[in-house]
Amino acid sequence: MNYPTKMGKNFQTLNKKKMKIKLFQNFSPASKEAWLEQAKKDLKGADFEQQLVTQSAEGFPIYPYYSSEDTVESQWVKAYDNRLNPPSDIPEASARHWVNAVEVTGVDESSINLEIKQVLDHGAEGIILSPSGTQEWDVVFDGIILPYISVWLKPEGDVRHILEGFSSWLKRQGKDKTAMRGGILWDPLHVGFEKPIEMAQQFELAKRIFHWFADYPHFKSLCLDGTVYHNAGATAVQEIGYGLAALVELWDGLTERGIDAQSLFSDLHILTAVGSDYFMEIAKLKTLRIAVQQLAALYQAAILPEDLPLFAMTSTWSKSEQEPHNNLLRNTTEAMAAIIGGCQAILVNPHNPYSSDAFSKRMARNISTILKEEAYFDKSLDPAAGSYYVESLIHTLYQESFALLKKIETEGGWAKLYLQRQIQREVKAVRNQRLLRLTQERIFPNEAVSNSLFEEEYQLKACSHFSMINPSA
Repeated sequence: MNYPTKMGKNFQTLNKKKMKIKLFQNFSPASKEAWLEQAKKDLKGADFEQQLVTQSAEGFPIYPYYSSEDTVESQWVKAYDNRLNPPSDIPEASARHWVNAVEVTGVDESSINLEIKQVLDHGAEGIILSPSGTQEWDVVFDGIILPYISVWLKPEGDVRHILEGFSSWLKRQGKDKTAMRGGILWDPLHVGFEKPIEMAQQFELAKRIFHWFADYPHFKSLCLDGTVYHNAGATAVQEIGYGLAALVELWDGLTERGIDAQSLFSDLHILTAVGSDYFMEIAKLKTLRIAVQQLAALYQAAILPEDLPLFAMTSTWSKSEQEPHNNLLRNTTEAMAAIIGGCQAILVNPHNPYSSDAFSKRMARNISTILKEEAYFDKSLDPAAGSYYVESLIHTLYQESFALLKKIETEGGWAKLYLQRQIQREVKAVRNQRLLRLTQERIFPNEAVSNSLFEEEYQLKACSHFSMINPSA
């Protein structure tokens, strides 16, 4: 603001005087014990635990107040502060950077190419393609300079045929292999929650995919997909714990086939869904990064936390067919949590998930842009660093997730529990508990849990908790 000369001098003098005054010097610091005593007094005899302490879906208490006293055991978390992404190669770039990814759904190569150009012209920085057969990649990418965007493939159909074809096409281009960015959004083990799988075949296919794209350091071919748990109603602890157990299973299968652990972790990226439990989701992404880095250390593989790519997408579990405008708010909250939690790429799904209208797609694409260009989320590298609450959540999530991982390994490993349907039963049990809790807490006072979602024993289907609750007869 430009002030007249005299007013400007007075304003500057006043500011200097204020800087010398310690505004809080007359207030003595309050301990947590003092805060608790005052809170109990204000409750006038009501039970503190019942009134102010809530229970998370993960099963641990959430307190109304956190102080430095609550972070005594979680001091180790501070070593991961400001470790969300490596510095950008672009001079004077913002501290925080992520890719705004958009799913392209054209029916043929020409329409896909047109849609790619349209979304790139309107805020997208990366694209997700879902090839289902033989693709004419020259047509798909006609006029598009690949080094300037990120590309993710989510193959549907004959995965081997699709990815081998794409790999061959890339090699024929003769381009700089370090410039290709993106990855494969396909998890060879977690696909078993969609259709039956044979473990040895999945290991062999994962090995082939790894070798096809081994020369592309920034195009990650090995994916740990945690969305399958989240969107089926699982907790953050289950997503991390079961995800790590599946990663151990896959890594053991691949190292037995001659691939060293360092190469595997260097080619890994994580896909996760982010729900509306804001602080828990921030903590979940940070915990995922820490947990995978710690797991790599157990395999004697050295990776930096900031070099581990996290791809986040908004949740299906939290969305309602009847409330598309509320979904828009949920998408925004979830995108905020994903960015603060440390994602390197984000997909915001349309807020009207049951319609493919252009407006929903445009609004989804704009959320990331608005958070960057208008809310300045890219200016601070790690705004959650130092938060007593988030640190406490990370510490607890990490402890609980590794406890679940150890339990799984003690009982025979992920593959055994998957084949015995134990993982599926445990996730479905938590889903039912969460739905029951929604009705009991009067969020949906006149509604009841529906059994309309049909799943085979081996399956975990993505769903919405809204669609699982129907009006009572």
